[in-house]
Amino acid sequence: MTLNEAGNLSRYLDERYISANSDWHQDDSAWKFAHISNIMDRNSIRPTSLCEIGCGAGGIVELLARHHPDAMVDGYEISPHAFAICQQRQAPNLSFTQGSPFDGGRRYDVSMAIDVIEHVEDPFAFARSMGRISTHQVLHIPLDMNALAVARGWVIQDARNHIGHLHYFTKATALSLLDECGLEVVDHFYTPWAIDQAGKTLKKRLAAFPRKVAFGLAPDAIVRLVGGWSLMVLTRTRATSA
Repeated sequence: MTLNEAGNLSRYLDERYISANSDWHQDDSAWKFAHISNIMDRNSIRPTSLCEIGCGAGGIVELLARHHPDAMVDGYEISPHAFAICQQRQAPNLSFTQGSPFDGGRRYDVSMAIDVIEHVEDPFAFARSMGRISTHQVLHIPLDMNALAVARGWVIQDARNHIGHLHYFTKATALSLLDECGLEVVDHFYTPWAIDQAGKTLKKRLAAFPRKVAFGLAPDAIVRLVGGWSLMVLTRTRATSA
């Protein structure tokens, strides 16, 4: 399965996505890298080969290549705009391909999709393809579906229009999708992007404190009610699904 077969990704090939997201989210790379390293380290995942599907500007895989200097690291990106940026990050153990890993015949210890699965038209086919090319998978999935987002009305449509989200997950639906695609969930945890990114505006800083307090008391409930968290997940391919 190619990435284009996973959905209509034309917004990433033309000027629409780069016009709305000129930095291609490079500011978030170190934050995401820290959470990826956390879930891999606490499960003793020491890859000799890994790839990121939809690597964007390449900031995450650049940090991973430095963190795992003995591993071969590949970044795959379909957007010509992002690919032009990430090519500048190439290193002896880091290479980039404009395209998909799903049709190249390579296998990896770890494949990653960091804030990607919500963008593809067929997330089931995408997750199954990840399972076919790797032993373990790391996914970061925004949890857009919460009571506050539904009540406000515009939030989900805004995510669709400006950052290209086609699917809106809860923790339960995200984990169920991966399980149904033959990926065994090994570990998962919430990542508090609304709190950790709160310094960007006064409005976000004001909203962060009550969110943080409430999350400490009832994490699952507050994520379902007001949102502001994503889900970091480590899976492995079941033998019967390969």
